Amino acid sequence: MVGEFMDVIDPDSELMVAYQQGDCKAFDYLLDKYHRPIVNFIYKFINNAADAEDLAQEVFLRIHRARAGYEPRARFAAWIYRIATNVTLKEIGRRRRMRFWSHNHNSAGGPEEEIQTPNPSPDAERRLISSEMGRVVRHAILALPPKERLALVLRRYQELSYRDIAEVMNCSEAAVKTYIHRGKLHVRDRILPYLEKGSA
Repeated sequence: MVGEFMDVIDPDSELMVAYQQGDCKAFDYLLDKYHRPIVNFIYKFINNAADAEDLAQEVFLRIHRARAGYEPRARFAAWIYRIATNVTLKEIGRRRRMRFWSHNHNSAGGPEEEIQTPNPSPDAERRLISSEMGRVVRHAILALPPKERLALVLRRYQELSYRDIAEVMNCSEAAVKTYIHRGKLHVRDRILPYLEKGSA
């Protein structure tokens, strides 16, 4: 999808070009701006805060290593989220292989990934309900097909434009909109029984 250079280079792309030319402060600005969003993005797929932090570091390490060949053909946000997507999908694949190996070679089994649960207190019912709903939505998103999940997370939580998401996913904007629409329907279908139960 990457075609000609952008007519107007966005500020973050200019910072990356500056870093490419030796301005280390430019990279610091990019790190400050994108670190937390990238961690949050990865967390939506990995569901483990510590691992999301580690993978975000890998994303920025890749950016550092790729600086010499960087060309501002698309917005920097699209470029960094494509890298983050590749890092995340690689990790998901590694985990699937590890689970498969463990299932077939370890009869005792290993410890499952720890899931954080809210610590209720007498005056925290509303927070508990909110946390529970957040957990339901998070699990619904995790259960989406990969492309629907990626498109929905990039749009809903990272607030990327359809054009940037298309760049990240290497597809058309129309396809992005379709993935998002399907993702929303699937999430709605999964949380509807919970909502109906809560209103009963």
